[in-house]
Amino acid sequence: MNVNNETDIAVEFRHMRIGYPALFEIHERFDSLRQSRRTAMADTRGTNTEASCISMFWPSHAGKTTVIDWYVESRFPGQRSDVWPEMVDRELRVVVITLDSGTNFDSFGKQCLKAFGCPLYAKNERNPWVMFDRLHKYIAGRRTELIIFDETNNLRMRKASDTDATNIHNALRAIAKKQGCPIVVVGTEEAKERIFSDTQIANIGVQLPFERLRLTDPLFIHYCAAIGIKLVEHGLFSSRSNFVQGYCLSCLHEVSGGLRGRVSRLVQHAADIARSKGAERVELRHLELATDLYAIPNGFISFNPFTKARKIDEESRRRALVERSIAKALATAAARIRPGSSYNRQLVTQ
Repeated sequence: MNVNNETDIAVEFRHMRIGYPALFEIHERFDSLRQSRRTAMADTRGTNTEASCISMFWPSHAGKTTVIDWYVESRFPGQRSDVWPEMVDRELRVVVITLDSGTNFDSFGKQCLKAFGCPLYAKNERNPWVMFDRLHKYIAGRRTELIIFDETNNLRMRKASDTDATNIHNALRAIAKKQGCPIVVVGTEEAKERIFSDTQIANIGVQLPFERLRLTDPLFIHYCAAIGIKLVEHGLFSSRSNFVQGYCLSCLHEVSGGLRGRVSRLVQHAADIARSKGAERVELRHLELATDLYAIPNGFISFNPFTKARKIDEESRRRALVERSIAKALATAAARIRPGSSYNRQLVTQ
């Protein structure tokens, strides 16, 4: 594999894809929502069909954005528009809206319109609901099948009864109920309380569970092994990094807490260190330093398990060396005093 030292490590990590069963099951759920939407739009009966909602309230670094990105890449491959980079599908069958920090009701409406390519998205309306009337026309006119709201933890909802919260809840319900367009709400665990403080949204939603990977879970072992291979496949290093040997795997699990995203971020920073040292692969020493410089300051963990494991390993090796030296010395001494040995014969002749 040709290695290009000019290749941006951070960019390549964003493009690395390591699949697992739960991810593909989620993609199938998205497809199912879209199929239900198409069926409802083709139904000639007059009654509107209320759409379903899927929620993913997972911890940071649990892989939420990767799930969305991979879905978009697989269903709508190709170059994104330079003019309209937020657009994932030119036909607007699927729209992804990544919410900005501190999103209130007014900015929520503007971000929705911007995602649909509305040229009037920045216009200030005296009545913000005018924006959502416009949004509903886009959804109906473009026959949108799915809207994904990412980073919903950025919604500014101080409590369920405040104006922003009430209006945003009403807007989300209207998309699913009036337009019959399925929605996916994605965010950290703190977003769950904000979104589901509206019981009607909670009742139409299916929550996708998340479980941290155990150290002995084959999926965790596979993920760590696969990253070592991906580093070579993406042209970052010439030799494969082995992240499942010795104490490396257990330390990766301890630092990451069983979160795939944290493993990736740690290895990414270790890769930066390894490249700066001219290494052919990412090694334990690079992971140890990355833990000090990145994982601990960012609150992943309060100590360095790589340092602890290395010292234990070094002490174990030292003891083994001492024990071998002692055993060798004892064997030599025993040979000298054994009856009939050359050492004893020498004593007799004296």
